[in-house]
Formats: sequence, C-alpha cells, structure tokens
Amino acid sequence: MENLEEQRDCLESPLIPQSQQGFAKDEILGEVKKQLLLAGPLVSVNFLVFALQLISVMFVGHLGNLPLSGASMATSFASVTGFSLLRGMASALDTFCGQSFGAKQYHML
Repeated sequence: MENLEEQRDCLESPLIPQSQQGFAKDEILGEVKKQLLLAGPLVSVNFLVFALQLISVMFVGHLGNLPLSGASMATSFASVTGFSLLRGMASALDTFCGQSFGAKQYHML
C-alpha cells in the first residue's frame, strides 16, 4: 500500500520546479533593473537634447512673436531634416563599428 502512495505522489508532483515553470518576480525585477541601467544614459541624453531645443525656443520667445515663430519653424525643420539624418547615420555607424571591432577587423574602423 505504501508503494502505491509513493507512485501516486511521484506522478502528481511536477517535473519542473515551481521557480522554473514561470518567471519569478525576482527574475523579472532583476531584468528590469539591468534594462534601466543600460537604457538610463540613452534616455537622459535624448531628454537633454530635447531640453536644449526647448530652452532655446523659450529664450527667443522673450524677443516677441515673430522671432518665436521663426525659431520654432527653424528648430522643427532642423530636427526633421538634419538631426534625424545625422542620428540615423550615427546609429548605422555604431552598428558597423561594433561589428568590425568584434570581428577584429580594425582596418574597417
């Protein structure tokens, strides 16, 4: 009889331990902390770039309506054309340089 109960307990117990069946809260929290640690500098740089444009327009706003409208149009045009193009090229260059460095092809840098 005891052997039958042991077999039943063995069949009813999970094969995978509870912590490996799903994501534990500690694992998720640790992963979120790692992501924030990596993304934090990027978020702060993007915020500061936006703040630089915003503060420039705020200073020009003290000069009057016409300078404010001109500065805001210029800032919008520059961010759509120039800054986006440069940021895209920098991202592509970052990928290629990282790949070249990882492959030890230093002449491509």
